[in-house]
Amino acid sequence: MAITIVCNLLAALLDGFAIALLIPFLNILFHQPSTSLKSGWVAKLLNATVGSQIIPGDEMRSLRNVILLVLTAVLLKNLLVWIAGQFGATLQEYVTRDLRNSVYRHLAHLPLGYFTQMKAGQILSRVINDTFETRLILTQIVTQSLQSASLVIVYIAILFSISWKLSLIALIILPLLGFSLQPMLKRLRRGNLRRGNVHGEMTSVLQETISGIRLVKASGTESYEESRFADGSNKYARSSLKLTRLALLAPPVTEIIGTLIAVLVLWIGAWQVLKSGTMTGATLLAFLTLVLRLLQPLKQLSQMRTTAQSSLASAERLFEILDSPAEFQRDRGTREKAAFERDLRFENVSFSYGDAPVLSGINLTAPKGEVIALVGPSGSGKSTLVDLIPRFYEPTEGTILLDGIDTREIKLPALRALTGIVSQETVLFHDTVRNNIAYGAADQYTQTQIEAAAVAANAHSFIMELPRGYNTLLGERGTRLSGGQRQRLAIARALLTDPPILILDEATSALDTESERLVQEAVDRLLRGRTVFVIAHRLSTITHADQIVVLERGEIVEHGTHAELLAKRGAYSRLYALQFGGANGEGDAAPSSTPGRMAPSAG
Repeated sequence: MAITIVCNLLAALLDGFAIALLIPFLNILFHQPSTSLKSGWVAKLLNATVGSQIIPGDEMRSLRNVILLVLTAVLLKNLLVWIAGQFGATLQEYVTRDLRNSVYRHLAHLPLGYFTQMKAGQILSRVINDTFETRLILTQIVTQSLQSASLVIVYIAILFSISWKLSLIALIILPLLGFSLQPMLKRLRRGNLRRGNVHGEMTSVLQETISGIRLVKASGTESYEESRFADGSNKYARSSLKLTRLALLAPPVTEIIGTLIAVLVLWIGAWQVLKSGTMTGATLLAFLTLVLRLLQPLKQLSQMRTTAQSSLASAERLFEILDSPAEFQRDRGTREKAAFERDLRFENVSFSYGDAPVLSGINLTAPKGEVIALVGPSGSGKSTLVDLIPRFYEPTEGTILLDGIDTREIKLPALRALTGIVSQETVLFHDTVRNNIAYGAADQYTQTQIEAAAVAANAHSFIMELPRGYNTLLGERGTRLSGGQRQRLAIARALLTDPPILILDEATSALDTESERLVQEAVDRLLRGRTVFVIAHRLSTITHADQIVVLERGEIVEHGTHAELLAKRGAYSRLYALQFGGANGEGDAAPSSTPGRMAPSAG
C-alpha cells in the first residue's frame, strides 16, 4: 500500500510539473521572461529545472529543451502509474481472496440454526456476489481513488503556489459539490441494500429449482418456476434501473459545478492580466489548464463515491455473516477429550426455536450399547432431540450428560468425534469415492481401511464396477449413483470413523427390495457395539429396539419396549394399529419384522 501511495503522489507531481512547464514554454513563445512566477515552490522548481535549459537568444533550442522536459515528465509519470497499478492490483486480489476465504471459513463455523433461518440462495448471493461487489471498494481505493486523490492534492498545491487568491475563490465553490451529492449517496446506499436482498431471493429460486429439478420436471411445473424466477429477475432489474438513474446524476452535477469554477477563474484571471497586470497570460493559461485538469479527478472521485455505495451495501451484508457468533466463539467447553463408557442422559431438557417451544421436559437415559428408537408424528421433535446430542443446538433448559459430564463442558470437536450420522438425505460431494468415504480425512486412513469399511457396508462390489473404482469422480451430490448405493457409501463413512454413538435418521426409505436388503445388512453391522438413536416411521424396523420413545408435541408421552408399549394400548399401540391393520394391538408382530434385525426407515 505504501508503495502505491508514494508512486501515485510522485506521478501526480510529475503530471502537475508537466502542466506548469506551459508557463516557460508560452513565455518563450511570446517573447516574455522565461518564468513570470516570482515566488512559491513552483517558481523555485521551474527555476531549478528549466532555468539551465533556457538559452538566451536561441528560442528554438530553448523550446526543444522544455518539450524534452515535458516528455520526460510524462514518461516517468506513466511508469509510476503502471508500477502503482501493479502493486494495487496485487493487493486488491489478495485482500479479496482473504475476504472471500474469511467469509467462507466463518460461514462453515456458524451454528446450524443460522442455516435454518437463512435461505441457501441468500447465503450464496452474499458469499459470491457481495464478495465481488465489495472488491470494488479495493479497486477504487487502491487504484483509482489514490491516483485521483493524489492529482487533486498536487493540482491544488500548484494552484495555490501560482495564485492563492484565485485558488481560494475556486475552492469556495467546491463544497457545493459535496452538499449536492450527499442526499443522492444516502439513497444509493439504501437502494443497494435492497437490491442485494432481491438478488439473494432470485438466487434462492434458482438454487431451489436446480436442487429439485426432478420434481419440477416430473410435475411439469417448469412454467411455474419460470414465473417465480422472472418475478425476482424483474424486481432486480427495476431496482438496478433506479440505482443507475440515480448514479447517472453525479457526473453532470460534478461537471456543471466544475465548469462554474473554471468560468469564474477565467473571468477573474483575465481581469488580473488585462487590468491589474499581476498575472501574465501564460500563467493564467497554465492556471486554467490545471483547473480544467482538476475537474477530471474530481469527477472520478464523485463516480467512485456512487460506486462505493454499492460496495458498502454489499460489505454490510458480508459483515452480517462475519458478525454472527461462530460455534467456537459460543463454545464454553474446556475438556479437550471425551469418551463414552456408561450412558448418555437427558435431564429435564427443553428447547425452543426463538419463542416456539419444540421440546419440553425430556428425561431419557441411553446406556452404552442400547438402541433407542424415536417415533411420533412429523414435527414432534424427534430430529431436534438427536440434534442436541452433538450440540448442533444448545438446550434452552436442562442438561445432557455424557458419563455424568455436561456435554457443554466438552469442546465441540471432541464431542462430535463421538457421533456418527446416517440420514435419508445422503450427502455426497463432487469428489472421488475414496474421498467421500474418508470425508475430510483421506490422509488419515489407508486404502485397506477404506475398502474394509466399504465391504462391511456392502458397497465394495458396486464401487469396483465403476470406471475407476475408488478413484471414480462422483457427480454433484452423487446423482450418478442409485439411492441405495449412496446410502451404502454413507454407512461406509460411518463404519470408517467408528463412532460410539450413532444417529440413524430414516436411512432406508424409498429403496427397492434388493437395495433395502443390502442397506439393512450394512446397518446391522453398523449397529454392533454402539449406542444408536433411530428416527423411524415404519414400526416394523424397531420392534427389537431396547427402548422406544414416543414423542408428541415435543414431549415424551410413552417410553418402553415394543411389547410394553403395545400392552399399554396408548399412542404407540394406535400408531402400530394404523400401520398394520391386521395387528390386534396385543403384541402381534408386523409381517415384515425380522428378529434380531433393526434399521430405520421413513414411510
